[in-house]
Amino acid sequence: MELRKVLILGEDESVIQGIAGLLPDKYELLTYIYGTGTIPSASYALVVAILPRQKLRQRLSELAMALEHQPVVLVIPTQPSLSLINAMLSLRPLYVLKYPYRESAARRALAEALHKSHALAKRYTSQQQLAETNRQLSQRLQELNALYTIAQEVTSTLDLDEVLKRIVEASIGLTDTEEGFILLREGNKLYLRASKNMDSSVVQRLHTVVVDDIAWQVLRSGRPVMLQRESRIATGYLAQALLYIPLHTSGDGTIGVLGVFNRTKPGSFTENHLYTLTSMAGFASAAVDNARLFEAVKWERSRLNAILRHASEAILVVDEENRLHLWSQTAAQLFDIPAEAMGKPVSEYIRYAALVDLFSQAAEHEQRLHAEVELEDGQVFNAQLTPINRVGRVVIMQDITHLKELDRLKSEFVSTVSHDLRTPLTTVQGYIALLDRVGSLNDMQREFIGKSLHSLNHITELISDLLDIGRIEAGYNLEMRPCRMDEIIRKAASVYADTVEQRELHLEVDLPDTPLWVHGTPRRLQQVVENLLSNAIKYNRSHGRIVIHAEADDRHVIVKVQDTGIGIPVSEQPKVFERFYRVRNNDTQDIEGTGLGLAIVKSVIEKHKGRVWVESTPGEGSTFAFVLPLYTPSEAN
Repeated sequence: MELRKVLILGEDESVIQGIAGLLPDKYELLTYIYGTGTIPSASYALVVAILPRQKLRQRLSELAMALEHQPVVLVIPTQPSLSLINAMLSLRPLYVLKYPYRESAARRALAEALHKSHALAKRYTSQQQLAETNRQLSQRLQELNALYTIAQEVTSTLDLDEVLKRIVEASIGLTDTEEGFILLREGNKLYLRASKNMDSSVVQRLHTVVVDDIAWQVLRSGRPVMLQRESRIATGYLAQALLYIPLHTSGDGTIGVLGVFNRTKPGSFTENHLYTLTSMAGFASAAVDNARLFEAVKWERSRLNAILRHASEAILVVDEENRLHLWSQTAAQLFDIPAEAMGKPVSEYIRYAALVDLFSQAAEHEQRLHAEVELEDGQVFNAQLTPINRVGRVVIMQDITHLKELDRLKSEFVSTVSHDLRTPLTTVQGYIALLDRVGSLNDMQREFIGKSLHSLNHITELISDLLDIGRIEAGYNLEMRPCRMDEIIRKAASVYADTVEQRELHLEVDLPDTPLWVHGTPRRLQQVVENLLSNAIKYNRSHGRIVIHAEADDRHVIVKVQDTGIGIPVSEQPKVFERFYRVRNNDTQDIEGTGLGLAIVKSVIEKHKGRVWVESTPGEGSTFAFVLPLYTPSEAN
């Protein structure tokens, strides 16, 4: 904005008017006679000071104080001495005119002075704006530094009271206020949790209930409040000006208030203060959230530790790199795990091959696994491993020693009974088969004999399967040697070639060109493939398809038998490998079987350190698969 006022000072009114006549008409002229009062204070386009002959130095001193930062032209009545020049320089005059003067020269001097004055005014305004910008930038940097410091404290400490206190201190400093506090809501009550610059009686009331109507207004609305009038606040003080900011959390909504206020100092808050304190309120909310989450985690961890201390099962929790993270007291006693094992590889403390292998398999497949682990003292544990996303793996081991003993006794009983039944059944079967040789039989008798022989064959098959399971689990006749799984599959497929043709099915054998070496018992492995192929035939549809696929990776041989049959309901799939278990529905009621075929498959594969599973979709078919350790060609040769 261009300045339009010109001030002329002097003793002689005629001289003042003479100077006024030399100035452009567009300026508003003001005059002042020395000694008539205070020099008018304003921002002038130009000040023309006509110095008197008397009290010259005194007038220069008065003018230097009154006209600081004003553009000045001096009119002097005498030739100045060196000392007078030094005195005049304190005013930094744009021009010095000697009186009497020539009008043309004086007019030019005043015009040039006005021109310089406007340039200086613009430069001064720019300097002022730059200074103000620098001041605001400095203040903003100070605010950002405070915000950064508070952010570091929020993330580095869980001491809620200390963090809230630091937030209040920083808020007071950034808004240049006298006092401040943080209120937190619990239910329908407000508690004073942090304060700064308050007297001792207020500090003693920390963590106690307070009453503050304005704070409740902020809590209910979720919006800040800025007041420039006298108001009573939570501490009982009367504040002249206050600024309250709500504390928001994602889960609990508005949980409290950050407030700063002045009790005695005048002043008002700005939008910049609102912005800065909103950031501070965000940090306070984060600190409260962090503290509450930490308390919840502490409580959950305490509860988990209590569970682990009193759990009868051996429980091991490892991360994704199989490093120990948590373990139960039972596991610590079984495996002699010390407290300093935290973060160490589980293999440093677990020396049982079955359990180590379980962790190795989990690292490769990331699926639920189980194994039986026998300890040196004869105890047997059922180990169940479950992968947990972004956590690691959990192994729960239950003592099944007594169950294994019961199972052994049951197996011995079944084996003994089966063995003792086989001889008389064979005898009965033989005599029934010879009946038609001792005399003629009518059609009904032949029908009855046929049904009897069919039932005897079924019982004999059942007894053979029971004896097979007993021998497999006992490890009898499991002479392990290198053998080719691809040749075993071809033999099994040839055994059922006629049956497949009779049932009008299509059998496809998909094998690689390279041999598939495994270490095992060929007869038992062929029995596995035959049992799976038998099921694929029995439970298939007419003109259905069966595919036997085998392949090898770096460490394993994988075999799959896929059919297009009736499929298995999802609820039944976990049970199909149990002894005597058969899926019972309208589609299977006419299909004969002992319910032991898949149990034999599972026993054989597990004895060969492998794993078997099923994938099935009702109405579309089933895929039974097993995996065995690969026997490398160098070992095979």
